[in-house]
Amino acid sequence: VNESSMVTSSQNKKIQRYRLILSDGKYFLPSCVLTVQLNELVLNGQLQEYSIIRLDRYLRSDLKGQTAKMILQILQLTVLDITTHKIGNPVSLLTADLNEKDSSTITTTKDVLQPKVTGSVLKRPIVAITNEQPVLPPLQSTITITKMDIDSIKTNRLFKIETLNPFQNRWTIQVRVAYKKPVRAFSNGEGRLFSCDLIDETGEIRATGFGDECDRFEPMLIVGNIYYITQAQIKYANKQFNTLNNDFEMTFNNETIIETCIDNISSIPIQHLHFISIDQIQNMENNSFIDVIGIVMNINDIVHGKSKQNKDYTKRDILILDQTGQIIVTLWYQMAENFPMSCIRTKIMLKGVCVNDFNGGRTLSVLGSTQLTIDPDLPLAHDLRRWYLEEGMNIEMTDLTAQSTNQETIPWKTFAQVTEYGTNVSSTGTGELCRVKGVCVHVRHDPVYKACTRIDCKKKLQENNDGTYYCSKCDLHYEDYKLLYMASILLSDSTGYQWVNFFEKESEILFGFPAEQFPIGKSKDDEDKAYQKLISICGEEKLFLIRVKSTRYNNHDRLQFTCVGVESVDAHLMCRLYLEDIGRMCRLSSN
Repeated sequence: VNESSMVTSSQNKKIQRYRLILSDGKYFLPSCVLTVQLNELVLNGQLQEYSIIRLDRYLRSDLKGQTAKMILQILQLTVLDITTHKIGNPVSLLTADLNEKDSSTITTTKDVLQPKVTGSVLKRPIVAITNEQPVLPPLQSTITITKMDIDSIKTNRLFKIETLNPFQNRWTIQVRVAYKKPVRAFSNGEGRLFSCDLIDETGEIRATGFGDECDRFEPMLIVGNIYYITQAQIKYANKQFNTLNNDFEMTFNNETIIETCIDNISSIPIQHLHFISIDQIQNMENNSFIDVIGIVMNINDIVHGKSKQNKDYTKRDILILDQTGQIIVTLWYQMAENFPMSCIRTKIMLKGVCVNDFNGGRTLSVLGSTQLTIDPDLPLAHDLRRWYLEEGMNIEMTDLTAQSTNQETIPWKTFAQVTEYGTNVSSTGTGELCRVKGVCVHVRHDPVYKACTRIDCKKKLQENNDGTYYCSKCDLHYEDYKLLYMASILLSDSTGYQWVNFFEKESEILFGFPAEQFPIGKSKDDEDKAYQKLISICGEEKLFLIRVKSTRYNNHDRLQFTCVGVESVDAHLMCRLYLEDIGRMCRLSSN
């Protein structure tokens, strides 16, 4: 390795690739590119400048058939040794007389691609070591694929999905259609499109057809069937709409060729599924996508409302459970309207469902790209159904929608440390949890509010002139309301203080009585007495579980502190923690 550098794609600034200049002491090749999948290993320093390596797997591209424009895409290599200097005085392989070289100088390559890498270059140690074993086709000359010669390349030039990238233009894949969405019109009503998910043994990729390609290919692509596909466009995936585990997606164009494969290749799976149990969802990042199987335990009524952008929406919440817990899943629009009410105690599968934060807990949200299958014919689904019939229906499960965390792993902080702790919290994600022992100093007035009476809605109501109430979320009018806590409380310890938000559950634990008992709307004396009862908790020492999150408001970042747990002080626990701190300080002082 004579030199290493990083390049950024001009098509997607977030995608970075790494380029090497390789030499065997006699010749050097300046265009050797690592695959994107290897980028995560770049920073570990196993591969450095002047390392001696062996190329185990790679792809070759002769652009426009000219050896003078040869590029290698490295899929796998082994580091043999590290030297401190360049070996020999190599000349460029691109300008050398290749006819004079021994045939063993260049190993027979595996494939043809056409990279196009541009961008700024940065010095960086590189490593490209992987356990992946992609299936690589034999070397072929660069050709233009037509309908006449597609038969000849079906067997000897087949690529795998994991090797596809935007830098190739000569490839054919053999794939199964795992899922297909119906034809739909653009939001402005002009044009139509459809999409489908294609899979093989190595991965999955989303393909989309617009306009004429929608009419050509949508009728012929049948879920479960296998096809040969070539000459479609590969581009970077838009993760806002594409939940598949692939950095790229495919677009059909007027040069795309699709032919049916009459053989049922058993090595190509029906679907790529990576299920996680419900109790593991709390460890997933916010807005990540997962696959999950569960038993439907409850189906709520449809809710109609308006979003913050004043757009109408329709949603329905369902509750699912497995052997480890239960969680709410939100269905939207057509899927909410079409979900059958008869699915109670039926198993369902969700592929590509989105993980969301909700009041310190987690929920799942079904997006347009999510696959929802009722009563899936899968071994894991059958096992879940059997467990539910035998014992699951009689067990009280952990609700992941409420806060669920292993508190033993949550750090203890003082309020002075909490503020410093928050400065390191990212503005994305779920925030950070910490435990604090403190006292209530003050409770702001108006700790309760009038909320929507629907069980699944906690929206603050707007009061109409006629004495009725309006919920902008449900788009409904009510004559009554329910009271809920939303208190802002000043907490303090010996090091500092902090205003913290308390919602329904935590407020009720702290105050000792439900919000419904607060005499709002009655005499001012009654309200004052109730408020005095609330502030009577001031001075009491409690253990608080606090979530610290960075939010952006009016282009400014600010910290938000929310209580997600309240407990009485456990003297034995605090003594153990103090002894651990004393021991830690003694060890530090002795060092």
